[in-house]
Amino acid sequence: MMRYDRCGRPRGDHTSAAPTETYSAGRPALTLVRGLGPSATPVELSTLTQVPMPTDVRGAIVTPARGGLMATWMPLSGPSRIPQGRVLLSWTSAGEDRKDVTAHLGLAGAQVLLALWPGLCGEWSGVVRPTVAELHAALRLATVVLERLTD
Repeated sequence: MMRYDRCGRPRGDHTSAAPTETYSAGRPALTLVRGLGPSATPVELSTLTQVPMPTDVRGAIVTPARGGLMATWMPLSGPSRIPQGRVLLSWTSAGEDRKDVTAHLGLAGAQVLLALWPGLCGEWSGVVRPTVAELHAALRLATVVLERLTD
């Protein structure tokens, strides 16, 4: 498991975990961002976190994929609610090379503040990854359990 300090830099006492998922033939890895405006194509979250959020988006909807976090901008012109079971990350400048990052979870009846990371610096996607990935794993497990209980 990779460990990070508050600024998102890898700590010296870590072991790297190799991604466990493999790519299927014919499905290219999604790593390009055409411009930096809203995009409907998921990209690596780390690609988006290197720049300020565009003014016409609410944040990035984040999902775990291929051992990392993939993100899609959620435009201001779209629905005001976060889709159920999805995590919306948003970030604002908190000074020189620092960002205040928030994560909101979309639920059936509301959206809730999941986490707040104040003053992250540098490329911070690795800092939020454990929280977002664990939440998605818990949601997948809960969905499977509910489906089995209702069958």
